[in-house]
This record gives sequence, C-alpha cells and structure tokens, in this order.
Amino acid sequence: LEVATRLTTSFNMATLVGEAATTWASALDLFAAKKFDDARQLGQQLQSKGNESGVKYMEACGAIVSAIAQLCKATGQPGSDFITALSGLKATWSEAAALMEAGGAGGNSGPWGKAADLAKTVTGKASGEAAKALTTAKALATEIGASWTEKLTTVTVADLSSSVSDDESTLKAAATAPDSISNPKQKAAALVRASVAQLAMEHPQAEDALKNAKEALATFREVNDPVGEGTALRSVCMASIGTDAFGALQAANVSLKTFKEIGHFKGQSAALHAIAQAHLGKDSTDDCIFKGGEALKLARQMGDRMHEVAILQTMAEANLLSGAGKKALSAANDALAVSRSLGEKLLEAQALCLVAKAQGACGESGASAGIQAAQEALTIYQQMGLKAKESEAVDAMAGACKGKDDPSEALKTGQMLADKFRQAGEKKIEAQCMFSIASIHQENKEPDQALRAASEALTSFKAASDRKGEAKTLKLLARIRLDKEEPGEALKAAEQACVLYRNQAFPSRESRDSEIVCIRAMVDANAMMGGIDEAMRLAGEQQRRFKSLKEKKGEGSALLMMAKLHQMRGEVEDALNQLVQAPSLFLAVGDRRGEGEVWQMIAKINLNKGEPMQAQRAAEECALAYRKLGDKKGRAQAAQLVADTHFALASVGMGKPQTALQAAQEAVSLYQELGDKTQAAVSLHILANANLMTQNFEDALKVAQDSETAFRAIRDSAGEAGSMLLQSGAHLGVRDFEECKRCAKEAKDLFKAAGDYMGEDSVENFLDQVQSYEKNQLNLDDFRGFSMRTADPAQKGQVAKQQRAPRKPRQMSNISDIELIKADSSKESKVTLAFFDGFESRSAGGGQRPAPASGGAGAPGQDGKHGYPEKEQVLYSVRWVQASTQKSGAAPGPKKAGRREFAKEEDKRIVSTAQLSAPKENWGSRYGKSNRLEEPGEKRGV
Repeated sequence: LEVATRLTTSFNMATLVGEAATTWASALDLFAAKKFDDARQLGQQLQSKGNESGVKYMEACGAIVSAIAQLCKATGQPGSDFITALSGLKATWSEAAALMEAGGAGGNSGPWGKAADLAKTVTGKASGEAAKALTTAKALATEIGASWTEKLTTVTVADLSSSVSDDESTLKAAATAPDSISNPKQKAAALVRASVAQLAMEHPQAEDALKNAKEALATFREVNDPVGEGTALRSVCMASIGTDAFGALQAANVSLKTFKEIGHFKGQSAALHAIAQAHLGKDSTDDCIFKGGEALKLARQMGDRMHEVAILQTMAEANLLSGAGKKALSAANDALAVSRSLGEKLLEAQALCLVAKAQGACGESGASAGIQAAQEALTIYQQMGLKAKESEAVDAMAGACKGKDDPSEALKTGQMLADKFRQAGEKKIEAQCMFSIASIHQENKEPDQALRAASEALTSFKAASDRKGEAKTLKLLARIRLDKEEPGEALKAAEQACVLYRNQAFPSRESRDSEIVCIRAMVDANAMMGGIDEAMRLAGEQQRRFKSLKEKKGEGSALLMMAKLHQMRGEVEDALNQLVQAPSLFLAVGDRRGEGEVWQMIAKINLNKGEPMQAQRAAEECALAYRKLGDKKGRAQAAQLVADTHFALASVGMGKPQTALQAAQEAVSLYQELGDKTQAAVSLHILANANLMTQNFEDALKVAQDSETAFRAIRDSAGEAGSMLLQSGAHLGVRDFEECKRCAKEAKDLFKAAGDYMGEDSVENFLDQVQSYEKNQLNLDDFRGFSMRTADPAQKGQVAKQQRAPRKPRQMSNISDIELIKADSSKESKVTLAFFDGFESRSAGGGQRPAPASGGAGAPGQDGKHGYPEKEQVLYSVRWVQASTQKSGAAPGPKKAGRREFAKEEDKRIVSTAQLSAPKENWGSRYGKSNRLEEPGEKRGV
C-alpha cells in the first residue's frame, strides 16, 4: 500500500497518469479482501494527489475507487458480487465508471450485462457519504470523457464490449431520424449519429455523411457545446477520408485541439486515432503509425480497451502496407490479446486475420502459424453465423500463404466454402469466395485459373444482382486479360466496369479509385492493340472530365497515362510537359504513391536526356514521397535513382560519392528484405559502382563478386558481364593491370554471348583506357567508376535494337540461300517449295558511300547534291522457270536430286507450323540459324 501511494516531490505527467492504472489494480485486490476502508483511503489519496497536480486522470480514478469502496461496504453482498464481476471482466477503472453510468444491461445477457445490472443495483442503494462520493466520481468521469461515445449517446454495455454493427434497417432509421427533431442541440446530436450510420452502411453514403456532420458542427458552435463540436469535427474527418485528405486532417486536428482545451482525454484519443486514419487514407504510413502510437498511449492510460483494439488494428494495417511484417505482427498480437480479454469474438476474429497476414509478411517462418490463425478466424465467423465474413478469412489465409509462396491451402479452403454456399443457394457469398480465389490466382501469375474463377464469380454476382461485386470482378477480369495479352477482352471488361462504377448511387473514394484503375486498363489495352492514338484520345478525354469534376487524383492519373503514351512514341518533351503538371495534383489529395511514380518518371527521362541536375531533384522528390508513404519497394527504386543521378553528375564533376554510396546501400538492403532477387542483384551492381566512385576498391571488388553470383543465380548473362567489368575496374584501381584485363576480356565474352553489342563495345573502350592508364598517359586517381545505362520498362517492346559500332566495310556481295514458298488454300493443290543455293546479290561500291565532291558542284558523273555515282536506270526482274527433262537431256529412270534440283513429289516434306528461326547466323539478335530437317551431308530447303 505504501509503494502504491508513495508521493514524490518531482514527477512527470506520464508517471502520474500511469499511476492511475496501478492504483486501480491495488484497489481491486483490496476489494476482493473486503478491505474497503483501506481501498477508500487509497482512492482518496490518489484523488488528492491528482487534484494538487492538476492531473485529471488520477483525480477521477481516485474518486471512482473511493466511491466503489463506500458503495460496496454499504450494500454488502451486491457490492461483493459487483467486485467479483469487475474482476472476472478484468475491467479497467474507466470501464467501471461507464458501467455505473450505463443504467443496466440494456438487453445484454452476457457477463457485461450482468455487471451492468449489479452496478445499477449498487448505485441505486447509495446514500449519505457514499451517494456524495458517487456524485463526485461521476462528475469527474464525465469531465474526462470516461462515458463519452462517438455517437453522443449514453454509454451502453455494447459500447464497452461489442463491435457488432447495427443492421441495415437500424442504420437507415438513424440516418433519417434528424428530420423529426426540432430542438437544435438534440438535432445536432442526431445528425452526428446519422453521419456515423451512413458511413457504416453496406454502401457508404460519404457525401450525405459529410453534409450532416458539417450541419451538426455549425449548430454545436452556435450553442457553444465544445464536446459536441469536437465530436462533430471527428465525424467530418471520417466522412472526408479518401475524398479530401487535407480537409480530413484539418478537421481531426481541430477536434484534437477542442478536446484538449476542455481536458476531454477520451475525445483526444479518438481525435488522434482519426488523424492516424486520415494519414492511412492517403497512404502516409509513417505518419499514421506515429499518430496511432500517441492515440494508443492515451487509450491505455484511460483504460479504454475497445478503442485500444481499434487503434492497434489501424497500426497493424499501416505496417502491413509499408511491408513491416514484424511490427505489424506485434500490433496484431496486441490487438488479439486485448480482444480476448474483452471476450469479444468478432474483434478476436478480425485480429486473427491481421495476425495471419502479418505472419505471411514475415516470410516462410511465419506462414504455418498464419494459416492456423486464419483457420481460427474462419471457425469464429462460422460459429457466429457471419457468412459474409468467411471470405475475409480466406483472404487472410492467402496473405499467410504468401510467406511460403504456396497458396494451395487458401485455394482449397476457398473452393470448399464456394461449393458449400453454391449448394445452399447463397449466390452472393459464393461469388465473394470465387472472387477471392481469382485474386489469389492472379497474384500468383496464374491467369488461366484466375480467369475461370473470376468468370464464375461474375456469373454469381449477376445472379445475386450485386452491382458492386459485378464491378470489382470486371475490374479484376480486365487485369487478368491484360496479363494474358488479350487486350480486346480486357478493353471490353474495363469499359463495363467503368460504367458500373460511374453509375453507383453513392460514389465513394473506393469507387473513384476503381474507376481510375479501369480507365488505365482501357488505355493499356488500346496501346497493346497498337492504337496509341485511340489510347491518347481516351486519356485526354478523361483528363478533361476529371478536371471539370475537380477530381484531382483522376486528373493526375490521366496525365500520367498520357505521359507514358508519349514516352512510347519517343516524344520525351511532350511526356515531360504532361508529367510536370501531375505532382501538385497528387500532393493536393495526399496521394504519395502517385506523386512518387511521377517524380520517378521525370528523373528517368532527364537521366536519359543527359540532364543530371534536373534528374537529381526529381529523384530526391521521389525518395521523399516513397519515404513518407513507407513503401519499401518504392524507396528502393528511388534509392537506385538517386545513386544513378550522382553517377551521371560525377561525369561533370558535381556528383556526391558518399550520397551515391548511401543510396546504393539502402537499395540493396531494401530489396534483400523484400526478397526481390533480380533487383537485389541490380542494386549490388550499383553499390559496387558507388564504391568505385568513392575509390573503395576492395569493397567494390567484393560487392561486384556478390553481384556476379546474384546475376548468375538468376541466369542473367548481361548482368554477370557488367559485374565482371566492375571487378575489372576494382583491379584497375589497385593497379593490378593483368587481372583487370583478364576480367574485362571475360566480361566482353559474356556480353557477346548475351548479344549485347553495346556492352561489348564499352569493354573495348575501357580496355583502350586501361592501356592509357598503364602507360601513365591518364591519371589513375581520376578513375571514378562507370556511367550506368538502364532500360525503361515503359519502353518495353519499343526500344530500338542494340547495334554495335561499325567494324568493317560491307562486302561487295552477299551469298545466301533463298526459299520461295507458294501456298494455295485449295484442298486439291499442293504446296510448292523452291530453294536457291548460293544466291548472290551485289551492292555498288562495296557498301560504302563515296566521299562527297569538294566544292559546291558535283564532279562529272556524280550527283551534285550527294556525291553519289550516276547510274543508268535499269528495270530488271528475276523469275524461275522449271527445266524440262528434254532440255536437260536426262535419261529416264530414278535419279537422286542434286543440291540445285528439286525433290521428287514423293520426297517432299510436309511440316507443321513452327517458328522458322533465322536464315543465317547473326541475323538479328534473338534467333539462331535454323538447322531443322537437314539430312547428313546435304542441305535442302525446309
């Protein structure tokens, strides 16, 4: 007792607030031992201490302890039963205060309902000093908000222990209730309840919810009700999330300020949680986690377990979004523990789903535990009869399976549930399960299986008349069709989904974002079909439409689509003109992901243009956006860009070697955490070059060797060659010229084997420089590594073929074998194959253009404009005529066909359709010479 009530002359606020929970735990032990006088004394001491220090937590907690001690002593057995109920529920001091304020069970027959009835009985018998103490305790509890709810209703047992939402009819009734109320203050409270109900509906009515919340806010300000004002501001924030990021943050911050001014601690915790949710709505995970931590601290100090679970769930989701699996698992496990202490099964199932996803994010080691958690969640949903929630457990199981890259468990469970609901005639829930199965297949790069499942889901959603489900399935089908390179079908699905999203009765941020995804799929499909002009027209039309609607995210996304199309055409200036308009639009709505993507494209374009200064600024903005977003993959890509820009700046004496080195190290670390082997190898390549730039040649050699091993593991010959070239540079730095040349020659051979002529040329240029360094013609101290060249994924399929530098003049003639094929669709005719062996074609001048004549006029016999030799125009043709046996003088009888003769009818070969490869060696960069159907010792046409 002395330890629990020890006074100190100097203390900090956090210690005092934490002492409230410690005192309550000591008081419960004293209540159980029926030492009510000691408990009353303990409470009075804490109350006095809180009053002197100005800490309302302690004062309220002390008053509640003192009041309960006096009530239990006065009422006898009911008081003892109340203490037993509190201990069984592990109730906190604020929950005990709320139970005394609830006024009974309110129809709840569980442990919380029984505790509420006992609290009503005990408080109903209060008299004398006990009644006075109870009045004081209730006043202090109200002041700090112990009994406050977000709906401005009297606290109930459900508010303390249940997360089950009201049914749709109850929500609709709450949404229309304000129309029948005339009292301004009561109507304002009803408007807040209506706003909360509209957001909780199956199809959220965000616009109407925002309108009601703002109307309530205006009324509360008129009647000077700060608690109502702070609550209405919180409702404004929740209704604005997803549509107005900065408006949501502003409302939540003003709500926090209002609650703080009146000392309303529970409201402060709710406002901080709203700020965290607003940050999560715009994907700012770091800010979300920070504000969530502040809200969690207040909720724990208040003993508000329901709110504590909600905050922990938000933090777990933010950590999952940022890829921080271990932190997400910690938050999810805490939420699970608190849910179980409350005895709330629905919260427990939701927490188990988060645990499953977090275990999957932790890798293979947590996959099995994650699957088990998802199974437990599914069992709880089935026990509670929540059929619509079962597909969520399947999604959680899929998240757990990601840890071991084997979704078989999730697919098996999902199919079992789909079959069960199909037999029961539950079309909508069956469709949800099939949609989950399709999503799993699509994420695992199995488009055929995904297509079948999505088609079944679409059929079931249509049968259930679920337009929202139909729209999201069509959106998924569009992505699947694009993966299968079926742009026509993708375009059709995306157009249908877009119409459904656009015609929703209550548009939301989710529907707007989905519409943008569908438009992007339509643009990609048109581009894939070669209709870049049509794709550009569509993107421009949508950009103007979004601009007229003041939909900034949609406008920015359309500008980004147009920029990519310009880049595909090679119109980099036009692409930049579109891109520079987009960052401010994404920033206005808090879309860090879109902002980061735009800056990334700007940086890459400027790098390719040879403008490293502009590229550096864009790369830094990109890194900042992805850092605030908490996206590890985006941060890694941005780090690579930062390193590349400093490599480019180094060529003009402006790069910062240490910055490039730090960025490269960050990229390596992030990609290794993500398990991306390809990009990890590329990052090691960049890191090795950064070490060369800083002249850390030993480290450069080690990292380059690691890069070589990584590229060899993924069978990337060109990357392996680049790593060997970096090793050559490291050897050059330490003046080991022999080893330098050996590695360079090995790199050249690898480039040649990979068909990378530019790489081969770069090695030859480097070897020339090595000779200059060896002869001291160049200063070796000036060697700072290599410039990096990267391929832009946006240019895939559009990049010109790599060409090596000219080596030798063309030959005067080219001798090649030529095939002539005559195909006839008639069933009765035969296919004629002709083969010319050693067909010779000549080019004038040996393939070299003659030097232009000096002076303004051309020399005699030459074209005055270009200096070409004058030639007489000759029209000629080549035709084939089959030789007759009489002309050839061949004797009748069997004769083997020579190389220049045709095979007999019975010797003709019939082949199936196949890729013919190339007619000769080194013809193009992708195919080898065809040697099919050749007999030993002779070559015959295919």
